[in-house]
Amino acid sequence: MSEPVPFLSIITVVYNNVAGLQYTFESIHKQTDKDFEWIVVDGGSRDGTKEWLEKLSFAPLKFVSEKDNGLYDAMNKGLAMAAGKFVWFMNSGDGIYAETTVATLKSQAAANDILYGETMLIDEQAAAIGIRSEKTTRVLPEKMTTYSMIKGMVVCHQSFIPKRSIAPLYDLKYRFSADIDWVISCLEKAVQVHNCKMILSSYLVGGLSVQNQKTGWKERWKIYVAHYGFLYTSLAHVYIILRYLWVFKILKRNH
Repeated sequence: MSEPVPFLSIITVVYNNVAGLQYTFESIHKQTDKDFEWIVVDGGSRDGTKEWLEKLSFAPLKFVSEKDNGLYDAMNKGLAMAAGKFVWFMNSGDGIYAETTVATLKSQAAANDILYGETMLIDEQAAAIGIRSEKTTRVLPEKMTTYSMIKGMVVCHQSFIPKRSIAPLYDLKYRFSADIDWVISCLEKAVQVHNCKMILSSYLVGGLSVQNQKTGWKERWKIYVAHYGFLYTSLAHVYIILRYLWVFKILKRNH
């Protein structure tokens, strides 16, 4: 007899961050609904991550510890190991927001292809900074469609949960923006997209270097053109630039 399919595959990528992994584990372990598997992809850490995982007595855990070719390659390994109905990326240092989150997601899943929600930004001490839509220019759409993503990563990756059946592998030709391409690809395949209207994850704030940001912007342009076409992408970016100039002008005038 085959094993029952879990509701969720929670996938965590880690590299030399055992403390962050432990924080993520605590948020997973305390869930009131345990209908999930936890997949950890360790990139060959040397800080005791593998040893900690080997000693961990947690039935839903599956893990691999080996060298990979970067973040998105590791995430692809996690997808390949996943058996759940939905897949949820929750990388080391990030966490599930509340003890009842998985139970609530399960109650809202129904015939939906994608579940999404808000994100609480946290610092390195796990202290709350604020809700992502309120602390950044990336406001979560009330109703999310494929074209919502033309404004950027309007949903945090850790609060975007697609069915495994519509989740492709990450395109490894994108080093910094493959997550945007992945989210758009999922949205293109989805029929029902559901806003859970709740905070789903706690996301550890970090940043790319200026050089990496520039590369990411170039990749993002290519992704948008591939999905939306050159004309629509160009017009949308004119709007985005004008909007930022208007916001900058208002802020400057108020100071």
